[in-house]
Amino acid sequence: MVDLVTSISSKNQVTVTVPGPQGLRGRTILNGSGAPANNLGLQDDYYYDTVSKIFYGPKLSNTTWVGAQTVTLGAAAAGTYAYYVTWEIGSVTGPVDGVYSKVIAHNLGFYPNVTIKDSAGNVLETGIDYNSINQITLTMAQPFSGTAYLS
Repeated sequence: MVDLVTSISSKNQVTVTVPGPQGLRGRTILNGSGAPANNLGLQDDYYYDTVSKIFYGPKLSNTTWVGAQTVTLGAAAAGTYAYYVTWEIGSVTGPVDGVYSKVIAHNLGFYPNVTIKDSAGNVLETGIDYNSINQITLTMAQPFSGTAYLS
């Protein structure tokens, strides 16, 4: 009689006698207080300034952060948004297949976070279709007037 467990486990063993070549170095996200020193990090690394909330990267060379893109992160001050638009109920289209919609052209050049409030100031959930990096379509079960805050 053959011991089934021993037979299966011995068939699944893998022995590596010669290791493969070293893989490429991964990107690193460094952090600190203040802008990064040029001697910190290598090409393609990123850096986060914990004081000013600026994200740098990728680093374009091993010797300098000059030319690296920067983005300021963190919560926007109350009432500060990249873009907002207010609409009246009459500008909502539909229904098409039972769904109402409102197209918003924002021209921000990215896919923004979206917060929707009705005219009474209540935060509502709607469908959000990102048509492009410059336009969204809100979809809703019932038409309403409100404001879309994009950041």
